[in-house]
Amino acid sequence: MNYLVVDFEFTFYKRPVGRPRAFFPEIIEVGAVKLVGENLQEGGKLQNFVKPHFFPKHAKDAMDFCMITDKDMKKGIEFPAMLEKLTAMYKAGNTLFIAWGDADYKVLAEGCNRHKLDNPIHLEDYLDLAEAYKIWIGAESTPGLKAAIDDLRVEADGLAHTAFDDAYNTGKVLMKMLEKGWTYESYLKAKEDRIEG
Repeated sequence: MNYLVVDFEFTFYKRPVGRPRAFFPEIIEVGAVKLVGENLQEGGKLQNFVKPHFFPKHAKDAMDFCMITDKDMKKGIEFPAMLEKLTAMYKAGNTLFIAWGDADYKVLAEGCNRHKLDNPIHLEDYLDLAEAYKIWIGAESTPGLKAAIDDLRVEADGLAHTAFDDAYNTGKVLMKMLEKGWTYESYLKAKEDRIEG
């Protein structure tokens, strides 16, 4: 099994008024690292800014939060090009698509829907590592990525809320969990037991 660890930064609208009709979060940055084989060797990485297509005027707050400049965004690619690059790193049934939390898959799926593109990432290959970590440590609430990094004594790289650094650090958490005996199969069984319980 290979692992494609992904993080998206995306737009949001939190102001009390002025929300555009049909507004939805759009991906403005993608970061990904692929870990392959038993030794989890790096098998590719991806970092791109992504131009918001539907609501570009409402991306400023998210860009400021993620430290993305207008100059960065001028170098950005369109959503379909981002999807193509991501798909090249993924093989259905052979690659787990991993992110911290459930928002990343949702924003990808909605982006595909709005762009009228098929989502190439199968839902059954998606792993919310935050949920997996929560179940593994027996926590009541879902820990943030920083909390997991601290708890596992992972040496974090880069800056929080930058897509590639968050993806890379999520990959480090995954590797530490695997090193300490966590397995995907045990997660699936624990999740099933919780549902049945």
